[in-house]
Amino acid sequence: MAILNNSWAGRLRYAPLLNIAILIASVVTFGLAVSYANAAIKTPMENQALIYMRPRPTNSKIIVYSAFMPFFTVLQSILDISLHFLFSLQPIYSLAVSTVYFIGWLVQWSIWMHCEISGIGFDNAGKGETCWQVNIDHRKGSRVPFRSSEGVVNGRVGLGAVVLALYAVYAVLALLAVLRNRRGAGKSMSVKSSEMR
Repeated sequence: MAILNNSWAGRLRYAPLLNIAILIASVVTFGLAVSYANAAIKTPMENQALIYMRPRPTNSKIIVYSAFMPFFTVLQSILDISLHFLFSLQPIYSLAVSTVYFIGWLVQWSIWMHCEISGIGFDNAGKGETCWQVNIDHRKGSRVPFRSSEGVVNGRVGLGAVVLALYAVYAVLALLAVLRNRRGAGKSMSVKSSEMR
């Protein structure tokens, strides 16, 4: 069984199991993202005469905005879990993937925070240029689309932060495993070279 793979030695051997937590958080985030996109697609635009109004994004753009990272994270997590249990998931691969996904989630989460959560994102003066949510109908005193709920938005953004943190931890653990393996490889090379003399 690959869980005993010695490239993830010591306590680090369970680090790839973080992918299970990432998968669970990503599946829930994806479900919330689809719910948000569905509500945003069905919510009417506000007054089209306002100067900062932009046309409604296409349905596919709303879905990509809402669910791109959660969808690909679900696929990647399934692949990584399969690699871990069926084959040998190497720490260098995990370091590369977790770093790329950390950056992707950081960008995605920052956009969600800017456009949906922060008060700055709902200052209508010039905001319609970057955040299309400003232009859709909202409930009184709310920042979410009329047909959505605060829980969906906050849950999606909150779980996005959890996935971001899990990828940060996973990247650090993968880096530690890579460094441990390089030290071990250096020691074995020096032992082999001293034996050859």
